[in-house]
Amino acid sequence: MSSDTPPMHILFICRGNICRSPMAMVLLRHRMNATADGLHVVTSSAGYFDFTPFRREAHPFARRAIEEVCGTDLLAGHVARCWRLDTVRDADLVVVAEAWMRDDFPRQRVITMRELGGEVGDVKDPYGGDYERYVACACELDRLIKAGMSRLYGLCDTR
Repeated sequence: MSSDTPPMHILFICRGNICRSPMAMVLLRHRMNATADGLHVVTSSAGYFDFTPFRREAHPFARRAIEEVCGTDLLAGHVARCWRLDTVRDADLVVVAEAWMRDDFPRQRVITMRELGGEVGDVKDPYGGDYERYVACACELDRLIKAGMSRLYGLCDTR
């Protein structure tokens, strides 16, 4: 991909944008920064539902889990938001946490988090669980993202 090509925009979506999608967003950023030949990618995240009109940050356990996996709190300052048509229109790839969510997005530009990593199924929501469940979810997302890096390179090359 040439330096004149705009970055690929990847949008991660989960139910409320306080656990899985923000963790996946920062994990992909972290992995891209860890490689010398990083992808030319912009990442964002959103929730499928808008649960409240009040500002919501990333779940505290999600923040701690990311800090444990990445060595720093990459979710400090995250504010949950709900997906909108313009958010999806601007995305080259929409990555959803659960397969049922894909029905609302352009078929040719949507995959699940597990499909990114070459698997099938949903990534279980850690919300309501203990801290260990969040760490397990963060590790699972990190594994799926690492497994999906070659797929992301391929998508970038075809743009």
